[in-house]
Amino acid sequence: MAAECCLWLDVIYDDGSAVWGTGDAQVQCRQGTHDWERVVGVFRPENPVKRISFHTLFRGAPTGKAEFRNVVLERREPRKDEICRKELSDFPRTIPCGGRHLGPAAVPSGKNAVWIADSMRRVTPLDYPTTEEVRSPEIALELMRNESESVQLNLTAAEDVDLRDVDLRLPRLVRSDGQTFAGNFKWERVGYIPRRTGCLPHPLGVNPEWKWLPDPLLPAKPFRVRPASTQGTWLTVRALPETKPGAYSGMIDVVCGKELLHSVRITVEVAEAVLPRRFATQNSFSVLDGFTRSAYPDRFRQMKRESWSVLLDHRMSPDDISRFKTPDLDDIGYACDRGMNVFNVLNVVPEPEDPMTPVVYTAEAGVLASNEFYRSFLARLRPVVADVKRHGHMNLAYVYGFDERGSEYYPVMREFRRRLRRDMPGIHLLSTSRAYRDLSIGENGLTGPFDVCDWFCPLLSDWRPEISEGLRRQGKKAWWYVSGIPDYPYANFASIEHPLIEARILGWMTHLYGVDGFLYWAVNFWERSNGLLKTDDTYLDWDSTIDNHHHGDGVLIYPGADHILPSIRLANIRDGIEDGELLRTLPKSESD
Repeated sequence: MAAECCLWLDVIYDDGSAVWGTGDAQVQCRQGTHDWERVVGVFRPENPVKRISFHTLFRGAPTGKAEFRNVVLERREPRKDEICRKELSDFPRTIPCGGRHLGPAAVPSGKNAVWIADSMRRVTPLDYPTTEEVRSPEIALELMRNESESVQLNLTAAEDVDLRDVDLRLPRLVRSDGQTFAGNFKWERVGYIPRRTGCLPHPLGVNPEWKWLPDPLLPAKPFRVRPASTQGTWLTVRALPETKPGAYSGMIDVVCGKELLHSVRITVEVAEAVLPRRFATQNSFSVLDGFTRSAYPDRFRQMKRESWSVLLDHRMSPDDISRFKTPDLDDIGYACDRGMNVFNVLNVVPEPEDPMTPVVYTAEAGVLASNEFYRSFLARLRPVVADVKRHGHMNLAYVYGFDERGSEYYPVMREFRRRLRRDMPGIHLLSTSRAYRDLSIGENGLTGPFDVCDWFCPLLSDWRPEISEGLRRQGKKAWWYVSGIPDYPYANFASIEHPLIEARILGWMTHLYGVDGFLYWAVNFWERSNGLLKTDDTYLDWDSTIDNHHHGDGVLIYPGADHILPSIRLANIRDGIEDGELLRTLPKSESD
């Protein structure tokens, strides 16, 4: 057994039951040789407490020594950034209101109201309109040619109203001179997924007392609006490159059966400028084949292509940094034709025995340093690189490796990159290793680890302008990435708990700081799913938490029974990417 350092609570309840250092009553310290670190744990008792014993432990097969200082056990109110352990009310899906929830004040008894929200507002079933919002709802959008914009049309019912079979009828958008809008105009139902105990609410996010949060976008079909609740719909307009500039308008009808409930005017102003098909700033959003294959064993190829199409519709490169098999060049050609601007050829990992393995994580440093591994890797890489060159996509290709590895991997990375440059000139090595972070803070004696990879990809919170400029002077690139971290106050979209503006603003930040590329680790990490989503109702039994307590991390698309389903976060990321590309077209003085 390896040595283990931890903080440990023994909790005795008044009723005689106990918790002996399990779950949140134990906090692990970092193992191995290291400097001082700060660890914090939060334990929420389930019953009245009789006694708590607090211990520091160094156990297992300890060698060396462990020191603890400033160890404190305190009782206090939880901070806003601490994990939620509450069981939440199922209202409004199944639990009657019963006077426990205040109804929509702006919607009189027996009535319903329609109102508009922009795409960056997270509207839950318990978000209600103001009197002003229901007075004169109207939609006005502005977009470039070859750009998309979204908006929310919400319907709220009073406490004594239960609307069923509500539908939207979209108009033909027309200019004043009779010119018809040449583009796409569609609507989707907003789907809601439940918070689970153990999620991590955002201090500026949705009320932590509410259970249902919006994210999946479901196919258009008649829907229900439950009493004292709001049901959202998501409208998206895309102007094609050939769309004529000008103002287009029409009236959206909201109907219930044969009854017209509301009519809402929409105006779309299309500008002269055209966004390019392929964007300049690279991005990588991994679609993991293993989870697509598990969800759709009989339709894998079809649903993989549909997943890629959904990402390409949202201006994202459907990549896979975990790829241990070289990609299908038909897929690569299809995606490049639609605007993909970067792709991983192979992950620097041994090929697993089971070809159905969904994810292969970085191997031990000794394995990756061996001549046997390098020869095997090169044998897999060489043929596909030759094909990539023949198809003219070499400028978009790279290999990924050494995922979030620390200083013990740096010598291996240097040697691997040296060999790769010798044997495969023109192919770049992208890595999220800790070398960039260690360089920026001067750890592990690093003063210039420019030779460990070609494209550095630090965590967003570790990114430093001066470090990135130094890398570029050496001919390198400096990307950045988010995953379950960083948390508030850094912008992130990995968790459904984060305000939606954070998903959009990352496109602006990537442009503002001159970041060369953006990476996100997975969009279809469906490991804890309950099968394919049944979308007859908009309230969905879907578990989107993972071990790091971030609600939705790794899931930006959802596996519907018939189609791959996009999400509200995906739409806001798209808008940020398009904003960033638009900013690139402006004179520098205007875009700063």
